[in-house]
Amino acid sequence: MKLWDFGRMESGRIIISSKVGEPLGLVNGSEVFSSMFRYEHGEREAYEIVLSPFGPENYREIAYVTIQVRDEPGGLSQASQFLKALNIDILNSETVSSIPNAVMIWEMLVDLSFFGDSSSLKNEFETAKAAADPSLSLVDCIFVEDSDLATRYTMGASLDSSVVKTQALRKTEKKVSIIEDGVFELPQAYRNFLGRDSSPIMLIGDPDSWILSAVFLDDETQLFKIKVDIPDRPGSIHEVMKILGDESINVVAGYTNVLVYYERMTCEFVIDLRASSMKSADDLKAILGDKMSGLGPQFALVGFSPVVF
Repeated sequence: MKLWDFGRMESGRIIISSKVGEPLGLVNGSEVFSSMFRYEHGEREAYEIVLSPFGPENYREIAYVTIQVRDEPGGLSQASQFLKALNIDILNSETVSSIPNAVMIWEMLVDLSFFGDSSSLKNEFETAKAAADPSLSLVDCIFVEDSDLATRYTMGASLDSSVVKTQALRKTEKKVSIIEDGVFELPQAYRNFLGRDSSPIMLIGDPDSWILSAVFLDDETQLFKIKVDIPDRPGSIHEVMKILGDESINVVAGYTNVLVYYERMTCEFVIDLRASSMKSADDLKAILGDKMSGLGPQFALVGFSPVVF
């Protein structure tokens, strides 16, 4: 899922667009819990704020649950009754008939604080099904996974790097924020750590964890969005990446999508031109177009435009 967006923080205020906010439950009126990290690599540093509608008092008991039921009246009622009987709180969820008239999938985040743990929930269901419990006659199976929300909140994004140092500046902001008019306002403590009230930003959503990452970019950042058509074959993406690398272009975000299997796909990248030796964006666009076309008739630069903050 392409769940990222770019914007600008002004006066400590970050606009969370519906594009990234709605899939994560970060909408007007919702509470926002947050933590802040600083990442250091040599003499370079970066800052990140992690946002979520779920707070530190319960994130250790949150789990991912997927329930498969028959796509017929009563199926979801049985599933929700099973969770209710175990005192399990359903948080954010999505229901879809994956095979109409046959199978329905219910994906959700649940709070196990008043029940137990993930393995106990799975055991409860399997025991009931083995006993042919009629209250689950329309519920076929359940999948339960521990949430990684706690890890993301407390350890940041760079878990296993031996060269990037991660420092939790503020593991959780005790005062909850409220999104108003699509805006998250940074607590004063965060502004003090950043040392600035204005900055280009990148917002990256993780719908599986219900987390939004706000990353602060340098003011000198020169972002452009490019779109490239390439053949769907091993090595095609590498050839594009090599061209960008040879021109000292840094990829900030990327998205690939197969259009015709084994024939054609498209790639979208947000790139930073700061380190490029090209004198202008027009020069770079021309050079990238020529180099992409030089890879073969199925390669083409089909889009090149600035990212406006």
